[in-house]
Amino acid sequence: MAVATYILFVLGCLGATDIALYHSFSHGIRQHPDSRAELIVHSLRGPTYAVLFVVIPNFVMQGVFFWCLLLLFVVDVLISIVDFALERESRRLLGGLPSGEYVLHIMLAMLFGGLVTAVCLEAGVWRSLPSGFYYQPADVPALLRGVLVVMAVLVLISGIQDAMAAWRLYNIPERATSSKEKDQRLQSGGR
Repeated sequence: MAVATYILFVLGCLGATDIALYHSFSHGIRQHPDSRAELIVHSLRGPTYAVLFVVIPNFVMQGVFFWCLLLLFVVDVLISIVDFALERESRRLLGGLPSGEYVLHIMLAMLFGGLVTAVCLEAGVWRSLPSGFYYQPADVPALLRGVLVVMAVLVLISGIQDAMAAWRLYNIPERATSSKEKDQRLQSGGR
């Protein structure tokens, strides 16, 4: 799965940019109680991508294991949908989602579609083979596979940090009332 491995590497680099630039430096969402739900969702992405970074460049997944890989892709899509739904409210007091982050999310979504397509084209035949999970590295440089293992560890750590931040922020009251509560207050005369 050489093409899938290269796409995954680019996806990982852009994802790391999103985490470093927007989640950590720009907004510091791990410090904001209003971002708890978003952090919980982000914590799920860590183990998801840790598995992808290790499995795609290194293993053959036949039969039921191929279907498990596709299921992991579906789980990641669901994580993304929930994340997109939460971000607006989560970042409201932080100035909203920056335009650059929107653009980055579009690029990530397009690359993810390319990743799924590459996996299906390169390994689709695995779906009908007897179930098996075998070490067979993709035809890519060993250095790239090693970098992806490091990325797996880093994204897993990031996911754990998000979960720990959400836990730490659990008992701290949110600073903003929700848009719905604000609208209800305005309709009742500002009370």
